[in-house]
Amino acid sequence: MRWDSLGWRDPQFLASRPSGERVRRFVAMLLMLQRLSYLLPAASSLFAVEQLFIDRGRNAALLGLALAWNVTLFLWVARRGWFAPWAVVIDVAVTCVLLVGVTGGCLPESGTCETNWSSHALLATGALIGAVSERPAQFAALLPPIVVYALAHAADLGQRFPAALELAVRVNSYVWFAIIVFFIRRYLAAQATRLDRQVEQRLAAEAAEAAERARLAHYRELHDTVLATLIAIARGGLDHHTEEVRRRCAADAAYVRALLRQDAAGPASGLSNGLARAVARAAGLGLCVSYAAEGVPEDLPAEVATAMTEAATEALNNVARHSGEREAWLTAVVLDGVVTVRVVDRGAGFEPAGMTPGYGWGSSMAGRMREVGGAATVITAPGEGTCVELRWPDRPL
Repeated sequence: MRWDSLGWRDPQFLASRPSGERVRRFVAMLLMLQRLSYLLPAASSLFAVEQLFIDRGRNAALLGLALAWNVTLFLWVARRGWFAPWAVVIDVAVTCVLLVGVTGGCLPESGTCETNWSSHALLATGALIGAVSERPAQFAALLPPIVVYALAHAADLGQRFPAALELAVRVNSYVWFAIIVFFIRRYLAAQATRLDRQVEQRLAAEAAEAAERARLAHYRELHDTVLATLIAIARGGLDHHTEEVRRRCAADAAYVRALLRQDAAGPASGLSNGLARAVARAAGLGLCVSYAAEGVPEDLPAEVATAMTEAATEALNNVARHSGEREAWLTAVVLDGVVTVRVVDRGAGFEPAGMTPGYGWGSSMAGRMREVGGAATVITAPGEGTCVELRWPDRPL
């Protein structure tokens, strides 16, 4: 077992634990450090020049008892992370022994502040009782040390104030240590639980957002593949008896099966490779695509390359569906740091003002480009063909 088992030197260890355990380990660390604060002055009493105790050996034995018990308590807490009920009982008993033994061994003229270190042990016990108490009723554990203190100091109580009042003054810090630590631990536990709840809510929201993005990606892919093939066949643009179309249908069917198994592989990276695959798929729709790329960077962010590839694929699908032509041009260039992909056909074209935004344009092309910080533009006129331009990043012209 390492000495830092409580997570003293490893904040990530504490962060990985449940909120309740984090608070307990942190409070336990503080309580053990508090105990060190009284053991060192107590040990210094062994080396005092003046005679402070009736019997130095007796004081040394009591100090050894306190040290042995605190080491045992530390090892237990380091292993378990918190104080067991029996440990609190033993600590109360040890403190009672120290109150009687150290007080009885002090010389009358030595006073009670510097020499009688059992009072500091009493404060440590009060803090421990406050830390482990779950209900105010458990503060009854404070009473035995108070009774023993009154018995041990019977000779010097009542000299300046009435005995009951002087006892209350002397044990005031002891009681308030318990109360303060009680509320500190409860506050920290409540805040840690609240933080855990917020983290869980954030993770759930992120998971829901990721699921929604995946669902939208599946819809888009289905639109650009299976639906595009079926529409082309339904409109007579493809002969479903040809080997090429059968291969296309088989590929689309394999993709649907992968979706059902939730086993689909992610798209390959690289804009050039993606556009080459788009050209190959367009060939399955009966298009003859002339493809040219110049200076296209291969280190584009993966999401950008994917968005431009999928938008270009949909643009080629639209050529096959609507242009009335079997020929198209696909180019990719970089100018002034802007990557531009164009899909051009010499088909029927259309009136842009009368274009009804459909899923293919609004989501599959323009939506994809907006999501990655790019833009998509359609340039067309009736009888003049169509040019779809994809740009990333979207900079003012």
